[in-house]
Amino acid sequence: MTASPMPRSATVDPLRTVEAALLGTLFLGAVAMLSLPAATAGAGWVPLWLVAAPAAALVTSFALRLRRRIETPARIAAAVVRRRRPAMAMATRRRAVASPRTRRLLAAFVLR
Repeated sequence: MTASPMPRSATVDPLRTVEAALLGTLFLGAVAMLSLPAATAGAGWVPLWLVAAPAAALVTSFALRLRRRIETPARIAAAVVRRRRPAMAMATRRRAVASPRTRRLLAAFVLR
């Protein structure tokens, strides 16, 4: 049997691409340290950076992916809580009814 091709609509996570590149860099750094004597001879802590820098970046990317995975349900729950209420009719003020005396005074003022 052959494996079915990946659908075109599936998106590739850029974080996974970065993790794959970091893993390759970590492997190359380990191979360089173990097989090339010039990479380790008298250089002090420099050879450690061939392995430690990609390893630290890889751990950071794993932590970022874990944080994304944890935050996703929290975002969904927050979206459910923040649901808006259904639209209601806007409240309007009722006009105050003028007393008969006030109406007479207004009419007298306007007619003058």
